[in-house]
Amino acid sequence: MSRRRDELGRARVACITFAPAVLLGAFERELALDRIELYGDPDRRSYAAFDLKRGSITRVWLDPRVWWRYARLLARGRRLRSVGQDTLQLGGDAVVDADGRLAWIFRSRGPDDRPSVDELLVALAGARRH
Repeated sequence: MSRRRDELGRARVACITFAPAVLLGAFERELALDRIELYGDPDRRSYAAFDLKRGSITRVWLDPRVWWRYARLLARGRRLRSVGQDTLQLGGDAVVDADGRLAWIFRSRGPDDRPSVDELLVALAGARRH
């Protein structure tokens, strides 16, 4: 997302994590979140509001797709590290329109399940038309 941030125009982009505030700076540096707002939600109220589920141990840790994704990250120079966080909490992506209404949502079914930037751009364009 950071590499293609300019394609989103003036849209605000936010990343919400359940990590405590003390870890947000390191998280932001590691992911190079250029012009992406970062917020901590340790109580996971936003996760509940967007109906983001928890994954099963089988889907999160025993699924070959997850290990393949980790292998690709390692091949690109990323380091695996102990996050000390809840690895079963699944994420999602949402587009909220200018009036504050949920225009589109993608709820991850596993840690490797994310929409492409192209899908997000289509969703954003749809929200702008309404």
